[in-house]
Amino acid sequence: MDIDTTFHVTWTTLSFVAVALALSVLRLYQLAIPKPIPGIPYNKTSKKLLGDVPAIVEHMAKTEGGTFVTYILKSMESLDSPLIQIFIRPFGKPHLVLGDYPEAYDILMRRREFDRSPTLGDLVKGLTPDLHIHLKTNDTWKAQRRLIQDLMTPSFLHNVAGPVLYQNLGLLIDLWRMKSHIANGRPWKAADDINQMALNGLTGFSFGEDFKHSAIKPALLAVQGMDEEALAIIRRKGPDEFVEFPKGQESTALRAIRELTETVGEVQGNPVPALTWAYVTRKPRIRKAIRIKEDCIEKELMNGVQRWEETSGRVIKSAVDQMIVREKRLAEKEGRTPNFFSRVMIDECGLKIFGFILAGHETTSTALNWTLKYLADYPSIQSELREALRRAFPTLGYSGRSPSINEITSTSIPYLDAVIEEILRCAGAIPVVDRVATADTELLGHHIPKGTVVTCLVTGPSLLSAAFDVEISRRSPTSQSDVKEGRHRSWDPAGISRFNPDRWIIRGNGNGDEIEFNPTAGPQLAFGLGTRGCYGKRLVYLEMRIFLTLILWNFELLPCPPAVSTYHAKLIASNEPTHTYVRLREISREKTIN
Repeated sequence: MDIDTTFHVTWTTLSFVAVALALSVLRLYQLAIPKPIPGIPYNKTSKKLLGDVPAIVEHMAKTEGGTFVTYILKSMESLDSPLIQIFIRPFGKPHLVLGDYPEAYDILMRRREFDRSPTLGDLVKGLTPDLHIHLKTNDTWKAQRRLIQDLMTPSFLHNVAGPVLYQNLGLLIDLWRMKSHIANGRPWKAADDINQMALNGLTGFSFGEDFKHSAIKPALLAVQGMDEEALAIIRRKGPDEFVEFPKGQESTALRAIRELTETVGEVQGNPVPALTWAYVTRKPRIRKAIRIKEDCIEKELMNGVQRWEETSGRVIKSAVDQMIVREKRLAEKEGRTPNFFSRVMIDECGLKIFGFILAGHETTSTALNWTLKYLADYPSIQSELREALRRAFPTLGYSGRSPSINEITSTSIPYLDAVIEEILRCAGAIPVVDRVATADTELLGHHIPKGTVVTCLVTGPSLLSAAFDVEISRRSPTSQSDVKEGRHRSWDPAGISRFNPDRWIIRGNGNGDEIEFNPTAGPQLAFGLGTRGCYGKRLVYLEMRIFLTLILWNFELLPCPPAVSTYHAKLIASNEPTHTYVRLREISREKTIN
């Protein structure tokens, strides 16, 4: 073959390869371009390769307090629709967002063609691969849930979890009394204290009150050890200047938990979570933290098994103890040897550490941070709640002590329940609830292909803002029946966005003291609904009940400077306030008695 012929063949081959590559790139580009579901509104700019991602980034950069959720709310408003679609992953299906409580209720409670979306599971799968939240609602999921089903019973919560939470909140009260005395009316950052307290509470819940690692005790020691020079610097500050307190030495185990929790931020919003986890969990620092976490869990399991052997399961001091008893019973029922150190046991213990830290710890600490802001900004509501507490425990003012855990859990205080419910409604600690269509279906008159994720807004239209006007014929048959038969719950749009616990209260015809808490007064999605609703919600209610009682019994929450009193949020694992500061005035015994 001569040179010309060789050149011709080579050029032809290269041309063919170039054309093939160009066609392949074009095909990949076509596959990556968002493909909207017909009829459902969307932002026209999202039909580019990266979908809504550039617009989301721009919104967050240019909007004070802007988050993924505020972008969705803005898009829903501009598109004037309770159902929109957004595009956040190349090659992925459109992601639907629903801002309508009746249809959300229908999806979460009654429609079997919707199941738990993998979205939340993707966030923690690298930490707990066999956790039950990853599973579809099937027999395997039910079997793993049976292992932990006793942990949310009133008996376990009141007799085991309650005392541990109360003990840790008592430490926080001691810490804040000390800080309040030193700050002398000046504000300080409370978010770290709240997060540490919630972490302490949940590790105590998981492993018992004897768990040696504490987040609050080192902070107490650090504040107690402040020298005269540090105290003098604080005394020279102006009344609105922020006080910085030392944090104390963090234990190795708690540092590992915190570092692993923070990895969720690296996965949040990533278009390929599995690849991100593969990268994150190979970092030396994270591998070390995972090893510490595993060793800690196995050690606590060993301690629990030893307690079970010594007491024949009669002494339950922690969630681990309860799980060991449950595993023993299940093994006897199934005719097998109990496996206290199986991967499932370790990961379900991981649920207490990471599921409850990501869902419970994050949800609880975020809700408590919002609690401080609402009560400081609504002094009349704070005062009414404090008076309700004093009426509930009329003799305690003379004793000079706070209500005990038994008194708190056994006393009905309707206004306290209403305040908790309203905080959860307004805070939106977990701002969305995701479900995935397991079959082709319909939603508000639109065809929804199998595999489509539907995100229900927790603080969206009909929940924290006026509802969209939806034609009844577009609703599902069961939702139509609710409307026609008067079972449809809705809030009065006037004042729907205002923090107002009275919306949950039924007042009697007497002197105004006769009130009743109505938990079904209106729509609420703070914990989702149905079989796959938040497993730990009773624990959150319990901790908020103890927290509000002890804080308002001991302190008056005063307004903080405007710069840190905004309601802007940052969305990581939960919808946290950007700033959480407190300015406290300790309530004296004389004021309590009077």
